[in-house]
Amino acid sequence: MTAFVERPDGSVLLLRRAKGASTYAGLWAGVSGYLERDDALAQAYDELEEETGLARDDVELVGTGPPLRAENGEGGWLVHPFVFRSRAGEVRLNEESAESEWVVPAALAERESVPGLADAYLLARFGDAVARVRDDRLKGASALAADAVGTLVEAAELGLFPLALGRALAAARPAMGAIANAVGRVLASARTPEQVVYEAHALLEGHERAPRAIAVLVNPHLNGTVMTHSASATVREALLHSPPDRVVCTTSEPGGEGRAFADELRAEGLTVELVADDDAEHAVETVNLLLVGADTVFRDGGLANKIGTSKLAETAKDAGVRVIVACETLKLAPYPTTEPEEEIFDLTPPDHVDLYVTEEGEFPSSEVHVLVDRTPFLGEGYEILRAS
Repeated sequence: MTAFVERPDGSVLLLRRAKGASTYAGLWAGVSGYLERDDALAQAYDELEEETGLARDDVELVGTGPPLRAENGEGGWLVHPFVFRSRAGEVRLNEESAESEWVVPAALAERESVPGLADAYLLARFGDAVARVRDDRLKGASALAADAVGTLVEAAELGLFPLALGRALAAARPAMGAIANAVGRVLASARTPEQVVYEAHALLEGHERAPRAIAVLVNPHLNGTVMTHSASATVREALLHSPPDRVVCTTSEPGGEGRAFADELRAEGLTVELVADDDAEHAVETVNLLLVGADTVFRDGGLANKIGTSKLAETAKDAGVRVIVACETLKLAPYPTTEPEEEIFDLTPPDHVDLYVTEEGEFPSSEVHVLVDRTPFLGEGYEILRAS
């Protein structure tokens, strides 16, 4: 485990390991030790008191990060990182450390340090943000992707390149391709923390504009009765921009977000019917269009979306009802259809989708690969996120 101690001013305590240390002698580190028990946090408190003289009452736990594999060229360590805020003044070193220094976070990447020091700090500092992405079942993929990119900005503004943090954010919800797409494209297009901030803001600005552009392109297709499933923000923008005669919303269990979505549309003046999921397949045969959003759009034109989408699309196709997916390029994944890792999603094959409408234009499912291949830094982003 590695514990970082911060002062209220944001400075971080670094310890230079003594020349006689059994590992990484002379290198800068946090407060660290072999994990000798199942409770890494309890050991962190013990190591803090042993190596710095800071007792449990002298510190406040402010961050816990996911474990990090820190490589040293001959192997590596699985590091459990924590960040504490100090309530005390000075620290008292034991024989394991030669000296200590309070530094700005950017110095963690500039010092000659133990492997993965800066990465471990960022994971602990922003571990709560990773957990929010992992546990949130209310926000859609685009919103969570924007949150993840915002976290990268906060990390980069500390002067550190957030590669390991980006990998953790993408791994938190692997079924939502938008998160890996957004995080990967930012990291692949940047070489410095300053560039991360610039590229992130550019991507977020594009993300804000995309639904309006998609709404304009979807407009000619919104005639008669339109059915939708789940609660896509992009679909909402399209329906409000060009209200059809009637909208049919499914309840979209588990979660039932279709109920709130139907209420939202009614509040905006649209004529909306809410149908139970058990009745949705019959209802889709009576509409003019099935319009849904996306969690991931694969290179071969397959779609991962809220469970129930696949059966609705199949039934619509058999009934001669067009199926259109309205989604940002943020949802693209540069690899073939892959089974979602979360049970709340299912897969719709390419031949059950007539058209994808994105801010870059309209694409039949058979031509999604063209859009994927021309999207800047998409493939490169996935490669660096998957690299060990």
